[in-house]
Amino acid sequence: MASSDEADPHRRLLTIAAAGAAAGVGLAVAVPGAAMLLHPLHRKTVTGGEEPVRVPIAAPEVPARRPVRVELIADRKDGWIHFERVKLGAAFLIRDAAGPIRAFSAVCPHLGCTVEWDPRAERFECPCHQSGFGPDGRCLYGPAPRGLDELDVIATGEELRIRYRRFRTGSRLKEPIG
Repeated sequence: MASSDEADPHRRLLTIAAAGAAAGVGLAVAVPGAAMLLHPLHRKTVTGGEEPVRVPIAAPEVPARRPVRVELIADRKDGWIHFERVKLGAAFLIRDAAGPIRAFSAVCPHLGCTVEWDPRAERFECPCHQSGFGPDGRCLYGPAPRGLDELDVIATGEELRIRYRRFRTGSRLKEPIG
């Protein structure tokens, strides 16, 4: 004897329609959910800092032959979270007597310590491993494998922007990270 579902074609049609509707609702929820979960695999999820960062000093305020340390701050996005005013790093702005404004990363290329300007000695010094760098960024002494990393400076009128980058430490080559 046949079951009642096989005997009644209307009941069978309703069963198929209900299963189809349930599958449609399941797909309507699963596809956007999967897209949200897989989103980081197909897109750059960390942003901020790639564009030149505005510095808090105007071009005419950068003195000749005396570096000015500036903090580089930008907005960042990490996944779905937006962070405002994140410190990317620091740089030194310096102007030659007749030349343009240059920027050097405050990160020592030896092991990543922070360099500081010594006004008495008129040079940058790394307090961790005794490396010294001239006002032009050139390595004067110490274990640092290269001079300070120069950063791009974009001057538009009085406004200054720096394209901040980090570089691999401990290498003779200036290799960008990331």
